[in-house]
Formats: sequence, structure tokens, C-alpha cells
Amino acid sequence: MKVTIFNGSPRKNGNTASMTSLLTEKLRAAGADAEEHLIYHMNIKGCMNCGVCHSSDALKECAIKDDAIPLLKKFASSDLVIFATPIYMWHMTASLNAFIERLHSLCRHEPPAVNKMKDKRIAIAMTMGDDEYVAADVVNSLLLFCEYFELRYAGAFAVPFADKEQIMRPLYREKMQDFVNKITKG
Repeated sequence: MKVTIFNGSPRKNGNTASMTSLLTEKLRAAGADAEEHLIYHMNIKGCMNCGVCHSSDALKECAIKDDAIPLLKKFASSDLVIFATPIYMWHMTASLNAFIERLHSLCRHEPPAVNKMKDKRIAIAMTMGDDEYVAADVVNSLLLFCEYFELRYAGAFAVPFADKEQIMRPLYREKMQDFVNKITKG
């Protein structure tokens, strides 16, 4: 199983990085081919709704030529995609949101319909400095995204009041294992 993690955290060694390190370790132990992409420091702009990607019989590549183009291909070739983000002000990071907007270029509902995302499995892993409830809008947004683009929502993992020690505690190591077991089952 090919698993791609898109990490939107601005901190390369922060709490979300600690969480994705544990996540990658557990995924690989489960036999997955897992890779992570740190997207915050990449040049990724949000969708400008220009319509170029939907302008022919087959989907064309996104008109915005930035670092998202190779990541869109990574997304399309993955069996399971995990979005990883700290929660800031009840939202995922702007960089992760911009990348998710660009996924629109992989799907067109108008005839002839093309959907390179259909049935792809999606999960989210989050860290936050507050209770889990602050992530509710992010999870709800992802559920709506999955419904619209016909993706399969696999689940969510959250570490409230996150710090590196909290993430590595036996409780969260066990919860991470449960999460990996859940999302890697077809």
C-alpha cells in the first residue's frame, strides 16, 4: 500500500512532525510504503478557479506552475493519503488548505466526467494546543470534501494539548497503532 502524508506544519521539528514520525514508523511496520511531504515551505498557491484543468476531454494539468504539480501526481498515485496539520484558530494551516484546493484539478463533474480522486482513501492527523473539539470544523470540512469528490474518509487522529512528550506517551502510541490499523484496512 502506497501512503502519502502531506504535512502542512510550518515547524520541521515541531509537534506535528513528532506525530508524523510516529505515524510513518507505524505505517511502515504495517507494511506500507509511506512517504511524507512537508509543504509549508514549498511554493504552493491556492486554486484560482481559472478552469484550465477542465477545458478539454481529458483533465489538463493545473495552470499554476508551482510546487503543487508533482504533489498532485503523488496524491493521484497513492492508495491512502493522510493530511497532517496543527490546528491554528480552528483550522488547518493555510499551506495545507491551499494544496487541498488544488486537488480540484483532478476532478471534473461535467461530461465527460473524470475523477482521479474517486474512491481514494483519505485520513487526517492533527495536533492542537487545546481540546479536540477545536478540530471539529477541520474534520467536518474534510468530510464534505470527501463527499463532493467521492473520496473514502478513513478516519482522524488528534492529539489535544500536544507536545512532543505527550505524543510519545504510551497512550498516544497505542492510539496511533489503532489509527494505523483502521486506516490501512481496505
